[in-house]
Amino acid sequence: MSSILLSPEISVELFLEFLLLFVLSFTLLQAIYILKYYKKGTTTELQYSLEKKSYLVGVVIGISLIIKIVLVAFFAYSLDELSVIVPGAMCAAGVVSSNLYGEPLLLLKLLILLLASLWLLLNRADVHVADAPYFKKKLYLFIVLYILILLEFFTSVNFLTLIETQNPVLCCSVIYTDSSNPIPFNMSNFQLIILFYMLYFVVFLSAIYKNKKLLFISSILFVYISYYALVYFFSTYIYELPTHKCPFGMLQKEYYYVGYFIYSALFLAIFYTSGFMLFKFMNYAYKRLILFFTLFVLILSSYFLIYIISNGVLL
Repeated sequence: MSSILLSPEISVELFLEFLLLFVLSFTLLQAIYILKYYKKGTTTELQYSLEKKSYLVGVVIGISLIIKIVLVAFFAYSLDELSVIVPGAMCAAGVVSSNLYGEPLLLLKLLILLLASLWLLLNRADVHVADAPYFKKKLYLFIVLYILILLEFFTSVNFLTLIETQNPVLCCSVIYTDSSNPIPFNMSNFQLIILFYMLYFVVFLSAIYKNKKLLFISSILFVYISYYALVYFFSTYIYELPTHKCPFGMLQKEYYYVGYFIYSALFLAIFYTSGFMLFKFMNYAYKRLILFFTLFVLILSSYFLIYIISNGVLL
């Protein structure tokens, strides 16, 4: 057995992931049965039984998805802990890049995190309205989530069993340092940051005026550009080293776990943007998405400004 699988964090995570998958597999069968026979508006004994069963199914799914959301943060913590036993890895970046399954697994977990959060939002709205308007939608969304969770589990097992523990892996200083320009469209750092703030103001204004089409386009572009701005510009001010560019190191205690606050702010901004775009009952969410996009920008900007004020030079 791989020594990776014997580490306490990974053992706990895999056990919980398997347990959740086991529970959700039975729940899936019940959800499919309910979808097949449920007919809204009828008053038969079967429909009454299905309504009671659907409530129980909703509770099981809700608890399971809350645990899944917590496990995403635990996964990030586990990757950082694995960097101690994976040769060459300075942080989670080296562990993730150790084989072909790392990045797809990370993307799957983030997608599941977003969809699970949206399911919980949809379920909350559904159970608080007498006619349960989102009853079938949330069950269909659960089926999609189950498929992703199943795929995630097998990807996770492949990723963890193939992590290299004998030969050194690449560290973040190699992964995110390239002789060619990694920034999109061959932009300079100055152009990248100008675009970063311009897109933020477009997102801000489109949310204020509730222009959903412009908000959709600008928020996608902002999140895309934010990744490069964070890794190739702002991270150097967080680490206070011009050569240290990494999206994972900021999750470590040496940097006061600020990465968790940065990524949480960005995730909540994306979450409320998605809710505002998809659900009519989330019309109030434009204020919250503005709040969290702004918080994300302010945290990053503060590191840049504090360094400039303290040292009087650019990195």
